[in-house]
Parts: sequence; C-alpha cells; structure tokens
Amino acid sequence: MASEQKIDLLEFARNVKDGRGTTDAEFIRQMRRVLPIDDLRDITPEEAEWLFMAVSWLHDYSLLLWEFHQVELNKGQDPGAVPAIPGPSGPEIETMLTRSGPADFSQLEDYGVSRG
Repeated sequence: MASEQKIDLLEFARNVKDGRGTTDAEFIRQMRRVLPIDDLRDITPEEAEWLFMAVSWLHDYSLLLWEFHQVELNKGQDPGAVPAIPGPSGPEIETMLTRSGPADFSQLEDYGVSRG
C-alpha cells in the first residue's frame, strides 16, 4: 500500500470531527497521516516522557481554546456545575487514569481498535 499524503493535526481533526462518522480503523488510518504512530512503541522512555509532556501542553491549550469558544458562543458553564468537556473521538485507550484492572499494553499495537 502506498503511503498516503501527510496532513497536519488540524486537518486530521477536521477529517474525523467528533468521531461519530469515523470507524476506529479509519481514525487510525488518518492518524498515521499525521504521526508515525507505528514507530512510537520504539522510542526511548525519555522520548516517551517528552512526547507526553508536549501532547499534554497541546491538550491543555486546546481545552482552553474550546472553553474560550464556549464562552464566546454564550455556552459558558454554570460556575457550580461540572463542565461537559468533550472526550476523544477515536478508539478508547485505557490508561492508569481510566482502567480498573491491570494494564493492557496490547493497545500499543492495536491502538484500542479491538475493544470496539
């Protein structure tokens, strides 16, 4: 299979939107156009930490941007309410923050697709 043309993260987000019209396999196919996810398992522990820190910053920035637009559209949250923050649009990946049992590291190879 020929390699597909690379896209940036914003174009990826525009393609998959909220994930409702995108299968898990299509989500992963599109993600591969943005980032070499198949190679990430082979990075060093130090590189994994750097990647996590960079993506965490991007997550925080995009959450603030989302919050800004909610306020701008007069959809601001009631100060006493828990905000309805949108979740991920791709396959579910269980982490230490979401799982109740032992870690399933097979997700590093199947990206959560087999859990659907």
